[in-house]
Amino acid sequence: MQQRIIHGATVDFVTPDEIARILPQPPQRTRIRVPGTVQLDATGAGRDDLYKVPVGYGFELRRVVLTLTGNIQADPNTGNVLLNAAGKFVAYLRSGSLIEYGQPQYGAAVQVPGVQHWGSEEGPYLRNGEVLQVQAAGLTANVVLGIYAEGILERPGYGEGNGHGA
Repeated sequence: MQQRIIHGATVDFVTPDEIARILPQPPQRTRIRVPGTVQLDATGAGRDDLYKVPVGYGFELRRVVLTLTGNIQADPNTGNVLLNAAGKFVAYLRSGSLIEYGQPQYGAAVQVPGVQHWGSEEGPYLRNGEVLQVQAAGLTANVVLGIYAEGILERPGYGEGNGHGA
């Protein structure tokens, strides 16, 4: 249908955000895997962004595998760095703020290479554009810290069709 618009008249249009609020959106739950690397410097330190959570979503970190050989598998008993000494750590950050210190394990040792995992609602949680970062210090000099993270990405349902309204 055509509408005649005259000079000086006002027209009220619906915005894309208003349309999105009234359309039913089913909840979405997806398991994702995020690989990353951090180039460590001469002191074995480095920091890098691993994953930026999309706006409107939440991300629960469930598992992190850390290696000292980048994307190449290696024997975790060779060249490992124990994290129970001063100046040696791995930390998980939320947009620059500390979430927790990493406790990756292999066998009974807290070390890199190793794996850390959390159950439902136990691990780091990020949302709405926050960035998961990994920081390390005191590891092996001038190597690549390989990071393999897995978690659950969720978007809650919204809109009039599911009781959440505009």
